[in-house]
Amino acid sequence: MKLPASLGLVFVLFLKVFALSAQSEQDSLINELSNIKTDTGRISMLIGLAYLAESTEDALSFTKQAYDLGKQVESIKHKSRSEIVHGSYLAEQDLDAGMHLINTALKRYESEKMWLYVANAYFVKAQTYEFLNEIDSALDSYQKSFYIASRNEFHPEWGDAALAMSYIYHLTGENAIALRWATEAKKAYELTSDKDLQVADVLNQMGMIYDQTRFYSEALDCYLQAKESAAIANYIQGEILINNNIGVIYDNMNNSETAMQYFSEALEKAKIHNLRSDEATLMNNMSYIYQKRGDTAMAIQLLRDVLKIEVTIENACFLSYPLEAMGSLLLEKNKLDSAEFYLNEALEISQECEEVSIESSIYKSLGQLYLRQNKKSQSVNALRRSLEIARKANLPTESQEALYEIATYYEKTNQKEEALNALKKYQLFSDSLFKASSVEKAARLASEYEFRKEIADLELQRLETERKFSEQIETKTLENRIILIGTVLLLILAVIFIRGYALIKGKNKKLALLNEDKNKLIGVVAHDLRNPINMMKGLLHFLGDAQKATDIPAEYPQYLDMLNQSADKMSNMIDRVLDISAIENMKLNLKTERVDLNELVSKSVRNFELIARQKSIEIVGNVAENAVFTSKADPNYLEQVIDNLISNAIKFSEKGKWIYISLDGDSEKNTIEVRDEGPGISKEDQRRIFHAYTTTSTKSTNQEKSTGLGLSIAQRFIHAMGGSIAIESEVGTGTSFIISLKKS
Repeated sequence: MKLPASLGLVFVLFLKVFALSAQSEQDSLINELSNIKTDTGRISMLIGLAYLAESTEDALSFTKQAYDLGKQVESIKHKSRSEIVHGSYLAEQDLDAGMHLINTALKRYESEKMWLYVANAYFVKAQTYEFLNEIDSALDSYQKSFYIASRNEFHPEWGDAALAMSYIYHLTGENAIALRWATEAKKAYELTSDKDLQVADVLNQMGMIYDQTRFYSEALDCYLQAKESAAIANYIQGEILINNNIGVIYDNMNNSETAMQYFSEALEKAKIHNLRSDEATLMNNMSYIYQKRGDTAMAIQLLRDVLKIEVTIENACFLSYPLEAMGSLLLEKNKLDSAEFYLNEALEISQECEEVSIESSIYKSLGQLYLRQNKKSQSVNALRRSLEIARKANLPTESQEALYEIATYYEKTNQKEEALNALKKYQLFSDSLFKASSVEKAARLASEYEFRKEIADLELQRLETERKFSEQIETKTLENRIILIGTVLLLILAVIFIRGYALIKGKNKKLALLNEDKNKLIGVVAHDLRNPINMMKGLLHFLGDAQKATDIPAEYPQYLDMLNQSADKMSNMIDRVLDISAIENMKLNLKTERVDLNELVSKSVRNFELIARQKSIEIVGNVAENAVFTSKADPNYLEQVIDNLISNAIKFSEKGKWIYISLDGDSEKNTIEVRDEGPGISKEDQRRIFHAYTTTSTKSTNQEKSTGLGLSIAQRFIHAMGGSIAIESEVGTGTSFIISLKKS
């Protein structure tokens, strides 16, 4: 499972992890402690030492000293602060005692109407509950912090409380609520003076929410804005995490090359700044790309490196991700014992840490593993558990994958009715391809983002050039100034010319990128057509069994109906992509051979006889007697062209008409003609009939849809095979398309 980088770190935990790199600072503060004369100063120093402590015991020792000093001071701020900090650490050992101290300080702040401190105290109380996995209590305290901060317009505290609640709801799968709180946090942060770092955090959070719900364009938009804010704030770790998440988006859109670029850029920064946990996250995600590419050895090596890194840092919960990935890889290589070991290790950690998304994935892999080991009851129980967790956490992709594995299990154990039910539920899940426009929009946003950056850089260069010239002018005499002004004007004109050239070049680059992204969108078709294809494969298996049986089962019509639905779904997917993606550069991989045109034409006629009969149309084949026609061609592409021409003839012919398919030739070429008795095509339409996305004024008889691509593609196929295709038509009489191919 790809791991999105979360910025939702519990404050106390963050301080403990931070302490690993702060030993020298801690030693320095201990040395200074004896020189501080005031109790309030010593309290602040001891709290600082607690934050830098390497262990909970050391932290408790420092906070206890601060708390004891706090009893003796009159300052409400310092007395209450020492109670809150000591209470937050003490709660790990004794929740009631720790919360008692925090509540005591809270009441004191409230009685003095110190509302900023009240908001902060509720926030620390909420973090303490969250760290101890008391989620309901944490949310209650975060809400109190939020309402106090928002009512008094304490903007940073207002944003912090809202963002903390967004993290919790996102982790529990309640994405609509999580997005609402993230939006509230963004509104608060934008009212602060130094806002870029906080805005980067909240935009990253919004991106993760959209990503999980597969709204890729919205997710990428948030991530790109977050990246800009992080760069302005020089927020290195934020840039790393956001780059990771952008990489995950591109991988979800089947663009692994760009995903790898973002992962690699982030990994380089993580290594430079010695951010070991971020290194592990990035290498874990890169391993999935290598696995998809079939480079299992590289994927395993990366995961081994990840596991070595994690031994040295205190982030045990993350370990479930590389362990699950290692188990899945070993399962793929059929090393079942090793795979089971890693998957069970990952499961134990994920359950302790309540990492529901990875837990669902682990159970799915265990279900596959148990089925291979012939442990049928364990297999189906694991798969059902995977589905249950995914549904509860509102994880659509994991739910869909679990349903397909359940259907596979029932099919392999010969439980036909259960398999059919699972396939029905599987089919109900909406495909990501039906958000194809979202994918296209995401690709366009990425291109526009890069283009905006280039334009901004160019503008900065122009301004810098003008500034330098201005400085030179100020240092010259009047005569030299006149000369320089003329020179500057010429240079500025040159800069404007260069800028214009760069803009044009940039736009060309943008168009090239959009064209590339458009082609990549076609890759999404291949990816998302797998679902209806899998559905059809499962049903065809049942139909094969039914064919062998003596009696046709009652479910037979239902199977056929579901096959039709899946076929319609595939057709709709393709129509959607053709509607939003122009196929302008077609790379053909021709496999030409000596083709028997008699056989090919006859096959195409047979393919459409049933469809024609439904419209009471007769197809008549006319082939010269005792003649064999052969040409050098690619049989698959040529059959597609003939099928397209016959399909068009049926589409534009009224009931009761005839369609004629003839095959003839001379000493040099063979000709295939498809002629109909339809309404014909005007001279004006004939001139552009082979242009992409051209539709004529002639309407189909049953309102069949047309993308305007068929004839354009047909012409490209025929030209690639060294032939030609022509049209002959008269309005009111009918239309003929004639294919000419060299004899062989």
